[in-house]
Amino acid sequence: MERNFPSARRISRRKASNKELRALVHAIVFLTVPVITADAQIGGQVPSIEHPTEAKPGTPFDPHDISGKWNRISPFESFSNVPGGAPGAQGLPGNAGQAVAEAPFTAEGKKKFDANRPSYGRRQVAPMLGNDPQMTCDPMGVPRVLNAQVKGPHATMEITMTSDRMLQFFQWHHDWREIWLDGRALPKLDDIEPKWDGYSVGRWDGNTIIVNSVGFDERTWLDHNGYPHSDRMLLEERYRRLDANTLELVMTVTDPVIYAKPFMSDTKVFKLDRVGVKEWDPQIYCVPSEEFRFNSLIRDGGAGKQK
Repeated sequence: MERNFPSARRISRRKASNKELRALVHAIVFLTVPVITADAQIGGQVPSIEHPTEAKPGTPFDPHDISGKWNRISPFESFSNVPGGAPGAQGLPGNAGQAVAEAPFTAEGKKKFDANRPSYGRRQVAPMLGNDPQMTCDPMGVPRVLNAQVKGPHATMEITMTSDRMLQFFQWHHDWREIWLDGRALPKLDDIEPKWDGYSVGRWDGNTIIVNSVGFDERTWLDHNGYPHSDRMLLEERYRRLDANTLELVMTVTDPVIYAKPFMSDTKVFKLDRVGVKEWDPQIYCVPSEEFRFNSLIRDGGAGKQK
């Protein structure tokens, strides 16, 4: 049975009484549902996305036009097909029947991985004991924003192609990213400051657009499971439109500090959302004042396993 509760953020915006807040806490505790962040879906139980307006098989399409709003439907909510990366709901074990393989860590990489304490998946701890940068409203960064653990209508990105740039807008946490297509070279790492989304350039190779990026802030994680990277990370993304409805993405991280060999993602699959693209922007920001209030009232001491 589906239950609908007002989010803590909506209550705070209405300047709710303490009685309302206590009622919300009691309802969540009673249901024993993991609550992770103020803007997360409760327990990951969000109806699957339907595609009632999919183009019919065989509909002509331009393989060099990947513009549109794309909803991710592939099972892994992690960078790669790692153990526990495709749970049936947030925080629950499982891999949706998919083959899995652990990341090829270096000794330093394994040390950093073990030091990261996520509030999701097979290594989850109680959120108040975790150190996920998302919990303090740090930007998710690339590539995490491409495989975020959100479900349903928020597991989406919108792409706009221009003559010299590819722009990506991510509904979750309201982030956007630019990828230059004008033939410029990537900057040298020693000449730039690390950024949340790095610096990106793209080029077409047949019907695949290849995006290469450098200059990432090492505070971000590859995914919600706490897979790390260094500021030396090189990221390659390969986007290919399979038909009028479907886009696939495969990513590869090359980071000798953290991984002994290139670390490749599973194949992410997206479906074109012809309905959602016409809807109002839900403006899903991570607002520190609301996040910290949510943390103190609800999240801390909530889901997870005490260690």
